[in-house]
Amino acid sequence: MRIDHVIYACADLDAAAARVEADLGLSAAGGGRHERIGTHNRIVSLGGGYLELLAVADPDEAAASDLGRAITARIEAAGDGLMGWAVAVDDVEPVAARLGTAVTTIARSGLTARLTGVAEAMREPFLPFFIARDAGVADPSGPAGGAGGIAWLEVSGDAPRLRDWLGGADLPLRVVDGAPAVRAIGVGDSEWRP
Repeated sequence: MRIDHVIYACADLDAAAARVEADLGLSAAGGGRHERIGTHNRIVSLGGGYLELLAVADPDEAAASDLGRAITARIEAAGDGLMGWAVAVDDVEPVAARLGTAVTTIARSGLTARLTGVAEAMREPFLPFFIARDAGVADPSGPAGGAGGIAWLEVSGDAPRLRDWLGGADLPLRVVDGAPAVRAIGVGDSEWRP
């Protein structure tokens, strides 16, 4: 189990990509349109995890998905910002059984994966959802080294609930007091608090 990626919700992918490049010196690339979810993305490879720039592509389609509704709500309430994170696992089925969560699929050009805990993570963003990419799907985090990878993630919320949600896994997390949120990400030796 490892931190797979952190989601940066945005109204405009081009503007978000420009901000990340100005703040972190990293370029966004790839990504695409998610089928049946109403979202599209770009990937900022960190060489050990990645930052996903995520926006609504089709408001009607997004209104019917947990992820699409969460992005829309985030943008309307607070504008662009960190809004979620995912943990990579080998198989989501045992995690779903342990948590009592639904298993869903996500697909876009170059990616198919199974997810669990998405609805819960969108309601309580200090919780991650879990992802297992299908066989043969490359990890978009890029080559080891790169930007230094995800060194840590800072979230605010209920620390015991998070520990239980993760099944006791030891991940590089900083849990602080406050309303449920993703607050900051450590990228190599840099800290980003957009």
